[in-house]
Amino acid sequence: MKRLGLITALLFLLPLTVPARDWKVRNVESLRRAVEKARPGDRILLRPGTYRLSEPLRIEGKQDLLIAPLREGRPAVLSGGVRIPRHCLKKGKGLAKDVRCLDISRWPVTDILQKGHGHASGPSWSEFFADGRPMHLSVWPEGEWMPLDSVVAEGISVRFGRGGAAHPDRPLDVKPSADVSLARDGAETGSFQPQTTFGIIAFRPDRPLTWEKPELGWLSGCFRYGWADETVGILAIRDNHTLEVRDTTYYGFGFKPGERFQKWRILNIPEEVDQPGEYALDVPDGKAVLCLPERCRVLELSLLGEPLIEIGHCKGVRISGLELACSRGDGIAVSASEAVSVEGCRIRNLGHMAVCIAADCRQCGVRDCEMSDLGAGGVLLNGGDRVHIVRGDNFVEDCVLHDYNRIEKSNRPAVILRGLGNRISRCEIYNSSNQAIFLYGNDQLIEDCDIHDVCLDVEDNGAIYNGRNPSERGNVIRRNYFHDIQVPWNVRAVYHDDGACACEVYGNIFNRISSPPVQIGGGSDIVYHDNIFMNLDCAAIKIDGRLKTWGADRRNAHKTYVAEVDGPAFRAHYPDFAPYWEGDPAEPNGNVLVRNVFYNVRWVCEKVVWSDHQYNDILEGSANFFSEMHDNWKTADNPGFKDPENPRAGFVPDPPLQKHIPDFRLHP
Repeated sequence: MKRLGLITALLFLLPLTVPARDWKVRNVESLRRAVEKARPGDRILLRPGTYRLSEPLRIEGKQDLLIAPLREGRPAVLSGGVRIPRHCLKKGKGLAKDVRCLDISRWPVTDILQKGHGHASGPSWSEFFADGRPMHLSVWPEGEWMPLDSVVAEGISVRFGRGGAAHPDRPLDVKPSADVSLARDGAETGSFQPQTTFGIIAFRPDRPLTWEKPELGWLSGCFRYGWADETVGILAIRDNHTLEVRDTTYYGFGFKPGERFQKWRILNIPEEVDQPGEYALDVPDGKAVLCLPERCRVLELSLLGEPLIEIGHCKGVRISGLELACSRGDGIAVSASEAVSVEGCRIRNLGHMAVCIAADCRQCGVRDCEMSDLGAGGVLLNGGDRVHIVRGDNFVEDCVLHDYNRIEKSNRPAVILRGLGNRISRCEIYNSSNQAIFLYGNDQLIEDCDIHDVCLDVEDNGAIYNGRNPSERGNVIRRNYFHDIQVPWNVRAVYHDDGACACEVYGNIFNRISSPPVQIGGGSDIVYHDNIFMNLDCAAIKIDGRLKTWGADRRNAHKTYVAEVDGPAFRAHYPDFAPYWEGDPAEPNGNVLVRNVFYNVRWVCEKVVWSDHQYNDILEGSANFFSEMHDNWKTADNPGFKDPENPRAGFVPDPPLQKHIPDFRLHP
C-alpha cells in the first residue's frame, strides 16, 4: 500500500501532457469543428477537394496549430464562390451564338461598385471565373480607349469640390465636330444642371446611343491625372452625345491638351459582350450575360466579401500548402497575433488582397507563396509602433506576386509596407499596371527582390514609391534587381516623392528602364551607394528642390505628419531628425551619392530647378542637391559582369570597377 501511494504521488507530480492530434477533415462542417476543438500542437489536414465557404473560417485564440492539405500534391481549395451548373446557361433572344444568359437571382450577387483613386478600397463585386481564370466586364470600345478631349462639365469632385461647366477661365473643351455640336447647346439650354453634376463628357460615335440600358454601364479611365484611375457609374447617355456620371470622382473631369493618360472606356454593357471571357451584370433584373472561353469546363461565381480565413489573437498558427480562390474579399486577414505564417500557398482570383497583416501583429508573415489575379493588391504588411519605436518584424519572403490589380489599379501595389521594422525579402514582382511596393513607415527593409514589368499603365509613379512624410526614416532598399520597366511615360524604379527623407539605397542594379530610375523629389538625407545603373537612354538620377518652389505647400502637411510621431522615443531613435526640422526643411541637405557605377548611361544626373531641366555627368564634389558626391564611375565598357545580359550572374575575378572604385561592395 505504501508503494502504491508513492507511485500515485509521483504520477500527480508529473506534468500532464496531452498528445497532439491530427484532424482529417473532408468538408466545411468538419473543418470548422476541428478548428473549434483544436489544442496546441494539433494538425488539421484537409482531404483533396474544394471547401466552399459562405462565411470566413475564423481561427481565434489558437496556439501552435497547423492547417495543411492531407496529401502533398493533392490540392485543398478554400473558395468563396459557387460553381455554376452548365444547364443554368441559356440562349437568349438577340444574343450572339456564343453568348449565354444566366439567372443570378438565386444567389446573393453583389453589384458593381465604384472603385479608384481616393476611394476607400474594399471587396469587389461578384465576378465570374472560367476554368480558374478571371473573366472581365464587357468593354467598349474593344481593345482601345477613347481620348478624354471633350469635357462639358468638370463636376463636383472630392479634391476640388467645385462643379459646373468647364472652368470659367477657359472655354468648354468640346471639339467642333458634328457629332458633339449639340453638347454645347445642351449646356446652355439647361437640359442638364452643370452646377450640381458629378461630371459630363461628350463623345462622337453613335454606338452608345443604341444601348437598351446604358445606366448599367460604368465609365472607367483617368479623368484628369495619369496616376488616378477610377470607375464610376453612368447616370445617363443622351441623344446629344453626352454622358453624365452618377457619383463623385476624386479630381473631377479635366482636359489637358497632349495628356496621353486622359482616356476612358465603358464597362458592363450587355450588348458589348461579344468576346470570349466577357460578361455583364444586370443585378436589378437578376441576369448576367456571358461569353465563355472555348471548351470551358468549370464556371464559378464569387460571393463572399469577407476574408476566407480570419486569424485573431493567435500564436504560432501556420497555414501551409492551401489554395485560396474565387472570392470577393481578401484571402487571409491576421490581427492581434504573433508568429502566424502563411506558407507555400497559392492565392489567386480574389476581388481584393491576398493577405492582410494588421498593425497589432508581431513576427507574422507570408513565405514561399504565389499570389496572382488579385483585385486590389497583394499583401498589406503592417506592424510596429512608430511613436514608441517598437518593431513589428513582420515579413513577406520568397514569394511571387503578379497580376495583382485587376480591378483597383491606382495605388494598389503588390505589397504595402506600414508601421516600423518590417521586411520584404527575395520576392519576384511583375506584370502590373501600377506599383510594386508602397513604402511607408520607419526602419523598413526591402532586399534581394526581382522587380520588373511594373508601372505599365500609370504616370508619375515608381516601382517602389514613398513620399510626403519626412518622419518616415531609417528605411533600407538593398541588393534588388530593377529591370525592364520600359514604358513611354514618366515612371521610376525608386521614387522618393514630395520631400521623402532618410532612406539608404545600396547594392541595387537598375537595368533597362526608360525614365530615370531614381527620383528624389526635394527630400534630404537620402543615401545612394554601391549601386549599378546600366543601359539607360536617360539620366540615372533625377533630383529637384520642389519644396522651395512649386511644392512649397507640402510643408504644411509635413508638420502634421511629424506631430503624429514626435516625442522622446522618436527623437532618441533618430538623432539626425531634430537638425533637419530645426533648419530649412525645404532645402535638400545630406543627400549622398558615392561609389556608384554608371554603365552605358546617357547622363548621370537630371537636375530640375523650377521647370528648367539640366543634364550633366558631375561625379565629384557637391552638386545637383547632393551634399556629398565622390568615387563614382561612368563607363561605356562592361564594368566586370560575367554576363552583361544577366547581371545577377555576378562578376569576374578582379572586375574593372574595383580598379576605379577600390572600395565598391560587390553584391551578387
